[in-house]
Amino acid sequence: MDTKNVKINLGTIELISKLYSYPNNCKEICFLPQTLEETIALYIQSSLTRDQLNNTVISISTNNSEVFIELNGPESDIYGKHLNDYLSVGNLGLEASQKLHKDNKWRYNWRFFLPHGVAMLKHKTVQLLHFPPDYVLERDQDYLKANTTKRWSSLLVENNVSPNDTDSYQNIIDIAPIAAPSSDGRNLDGVYDYYNEYILALLKLWLPLGHNLSRPMVAFGSPVKKWIKNQFDETLNVLSLKNLNISENLITPTLGANHPSFIYNATDRLKDNPDTPINEVLQVLMEIMKEDLIAAAWQARMGINPTADPQIILNECIDLWSNRDNEICVLAQMHALNKTLDEAKGICSNIHFMLNRNKISDRINQLREEIGSLDSQEPELEYTSSSLINK
Repeated sequence: MDTKNVKINLGTIELISKLYSYPNNCKEICFLPQTLEETIALYIQSSLTRDQLNNTVISISTNNSEVFIELNGPESDIYGKHLNDYLSVGNLGLEASQKLHKDNKWRYNWRFFLPHGVAMLKHKTVQLLHFPPDYVLERDQDYLKANTTKRWSSLLVENNVSPNDTDSYQNIIDIAPIAAPSSDGRNLDGVYDYYNEYILALLKLWLPLGHNLSRPMVAFGSPVKKWIKNQFDETLNVLSLKNLNISENLITPTLGANHPSFIYNATDRLKDNPDTPINEVLQVLMEIMKEDLIAAAWQARMGINPTADPQIILNECIDLWSNRDNEICVLAQMHALNKTLDEAKGICSNIHFMLNRNKISDRINQLREEIGSLDSQEPELEYTSSSLINK
């Protein structure tokens, strides 16, 4: 492929500073003492790496209050145009955030934050989520460093995605581009309609594969499903499929899934009720884990073959994770109860699995109602990646 050199005007320093949430964390003392140019370069380099454009050299400069990027490498012209389109969409999100502030709905501890650094050209799937936790901006400067994003990566690995390839599946669009404490889910209720134009524009930018073909999408958690209901008049339950008409020539197969954090919050809610039998607790967690594994399996398979029949693939994934109670038990212990692999195996080897599917399903639906938009709240312990592959 020919190497190309392009130079692009990204916009004014004032605008680009806002679009890149600059400075990412600089209060009385700068935790991240970076220039605007260094901040932009960090995110763009991360995006290029995840798009497998490792040989592209970038240079960020400012001149006469304007910000410029120079790209030298394969597909530089394509990436440069896409970057400009992305920042134009991001400006819609910024304007919506400013409107929120004008309407006195912006909270003191929120930061506007776009999904910088994800794969934008060669990603396999799109993940529709709630909002990014504040530390991925202010500490990590990496949209994919959220604990529950890392948990979802491990579920993709359980479904035979290479650990080095999980980033290409996690092109994330949040229905609220607001970095906030992960416990702020309910404080965000009521803001999503402000971002409709932004969300739809980003979906139209990141879903198409060409020739009227769309990348598959997974919709995570309660607020996202409510947004889909309001926007498309489609009821999307966990492990249900819908074809969403994003635009005239863009119909996207979309699978409903639990938020990756739901299993933690369900665990906490069950632990808080002393009347819940321990066996019921484990079986609820196992069923949630099974749902998550099936959703990740669908995402993995559709990402490889986006022209496949999504319902046939879903049926295959359900079959794939049927009659594997011991494996699911081990993963539930490790993910939700912070057990080591050996501890989880020991516990699960002594359990007789007697799942009353209807009862367990009813209990999970009850938990979904109780937890609602708090399903994205993360655990205090940092998630540690685990996998049963080859173990």
